[in-house]
Amino acid sequence: MTTWKKIIYGAGDSGFSLTSTALALLYLDFLVSVVGLDPRLAGISIGLGRIWDAFNDLVIGTLSDRTRSRWGRRRPYLLFGALPFGVAFILMWVVPAMPSQTALLIYYTAMYILFDTFFTLVNVPYIALTPELAPGYDERTSLHSYRMAFSIGFGLLRRWLPWPSWMPSRERASAARPFTAPIW
Repeated sequence: MTTWKKIIYGAGDSGFSLTSTALALLYLDFLVSVVGLDPRLAGISIGLGRIWDAFNDLVIGTLSDRTRSRWGRRRPYLLFGALPFGVAFILMWVVPAMPSQTALLIYYTAMYILFDTFFTLVNVPYIALTPELAPGYDERTSLHSYRMAFSIGFGLLRRWLPWPSWMPSRERASAARPFTAPIW
């Protein structure tokens, strides 16, 4: 496999890395500081999303392995899941006009689960392409190294960007961390 193809494959991980790093670094603070969700409810929302992720990965991995189509086992998920993945990520950051904390809890839990479902629907088949593109051990290791270089690089890029101006305080969000820490 050429170096150029490895770079293209590795670059595919940048979207996954940026979104997962944004969630890890900003989402709890966003829910508390911007949305105004009670820190305990924000922790519960994220916690339920992470629990969903544990089951979601198994189901989509099995589904991807058993898929038979004219495009192969993995490509349909990449082709048809990419746009909903992006839309679901955007919907996580929308602040709806909802009258109660319970309504906000339901909305943001649903959006987290929706995003995570589409994230997994695209990410698991993408990662499963590695042994299909590079059947040999050394070639697979090299291809995976390119993917991880992009993943780590874009993760660090998000980490080094300035703290968003719409997040005035980290103090209230820290109260929710005990509710999500065991799940991360």
